[in-house]
Amino acid sequence: MSRLLRVPLAVGGVMAATVVATIALSSSPAVGTPLYAQRSGRTCGNCHVSPTLEDSEGWDNPSLLERKCTMSCISCHTNPTGGGLRNASGRYYGQSTLAMFHTQQRSYSDTDREIVSNDALWRFEQRHGNEVDADDGDPTDERTIPSDWAAVEAGMGAGQTGNWTAIGNPLGKTSKMSFWDGRYDDLNADPLLQLGLDARGAWWSGTDSGFPMQVDGHVSVHPVEHVTFMTTGALRGRSSGVLAIGEDKRAPVYARTAILMVHELPGMSWAKVGRFLPAYGQHIDDHTSFTRSLFEMDMSDDIDLVHGVEIGTAPNYPWGTASVFTNNIGNGRDEGWGGTIAGGWRDLGWSLGGHAMMKDRGGNGRGDLLAAGVQWGFNPIYYNNKIPVTVVGEVSYGQRTTDATLRFAASTTEAWWLLKNGLNLRIKHDFALTDLSIQGEWQQRFALGLEVAPIPGLTFTAWGRALQRPGTGARPDLFVTTHIWF
Repeated sequence: MSRLLRVPLAVGGVMAATVVATIALSSSPAVGTPLYAQRSGRTCGNCHVSPTLEDSEGWDNPSLLERKCTMSCISCHTNPTGGGLRNASGRYYGQSTLAMFHTQQRSYSDTDREIVSNDALWRFEQRHGNEVDADDGDPTDERTIPSDWAAVEAGMGAGQTGNWTAIGNPLGKTSKMSFWDGRYDDLNADPLLQLGLDARGAWWSGTDSGFPMQVDGHVSVHPVEHVTFMTTGALRGRSSGVLAIGEDKRAPVYARTAILMVHELPGMSWAKVGRFLPAYGQHIDDHTSFTRSLFEMDMSDDIDLVHGVEIGTAPNYPWGTASVFTNNIGNGRDEGWGGTIAGGWRDLGWSLGGHAMMKDRGGNGRGDLLAAGVQWGFNPIYYNNKIPVTVVGEVSYGQRTTDATLRFAASTTEAWWLLKNGLNLRIKHDFALTDLSIQGEWQQRFALGLEVAPIPGLTFTAWGRALQRPGTGARPDLFVTTHIWF
């Protein structure tokens, strides 16, 4: 059987398995976390092996348009605007930086807040035969990290297979803008076929019960350089529970994302076509935040998804995206058209951007939508490693027109305190003016959370929250989640 023939068969098998698995779960989105991106500005060693680890001559810094360094979502996710399947840099970041017990080289800036050191990791790998020369069994001193494009062309670091979810390589020569084998230790940096999973379980004090929350199965096929097809299969969310899925006439599983993409272009640029969530605001991991739910950015069902074309660029450090699409008004029907535009600057210690969206549905479905807002981030830890705090936020304004016009606004602000690698204290505030024509029509939620990531691919988060509306006292609750991903 030829290698190209194996690819569609493997994709079909994975998607079939995804369908079977998702029937058992209710859904929540697999999204990116801009706090990760902003916080990682303290060092480039989060996203790949240190360039001087095995090369004393250092790193041949590429020209600006050839650099893959960026503070945007594309640095960690196959979908350039964030969420879902992680690329080589994102997989390395998850294995080296996010967990208490890392499986890749820890960044040099984390040495004062580690639980397990790089030296301990190295000794463990030596004991298990992962860091020895294949010929004589002695510790290896052979350089395998490419330090410039000429080293890549000469085959330096080629043939890495350290992740079972990343298989093969695309046809033809490696692209200068693709991720290079060897720069991400033993990970296959530029796979032909890649698989991924995001699954969450939750317990909520409001019902005093646990419940399945999400499962997303990701597949990408990268047959030749610069071209990738990626899809995410997900279960349709049902707030009334798993049994309610069978009462819905719609298919229980749907494609949350299905895009054909031309990427690896100079300046970290891309163009994609297909089914996706428009780029608007911050792609945070809480789809119940008012900046997501009020602006049709929920993703827990498919009604907020669109079909269209998007172009974008995200070099270091400006970024911008623009899209045009048809609108989903429910029941699988498209109506009218819409578009988004977003852009700004994401630097190592701060970020500032703006975004706007228009959906013209001729008053059908949920009506016509106009929205705009600003987003920001601040990363004190970049300026002083003794202040391990990162803050991100967003404010958006919108108006929806059906028979009448409803004007509304929302904001979200979240701060993380990096206690130790794999241990984060999170503080979050959401606020919404749900109808600007009515005085006192508002609601807000305060949340204090603790996030624990013991090993790569496993995260526990506990939130103590309080929701407040006019004339009512704060309603507290406890929300605990478990996230498994690869």
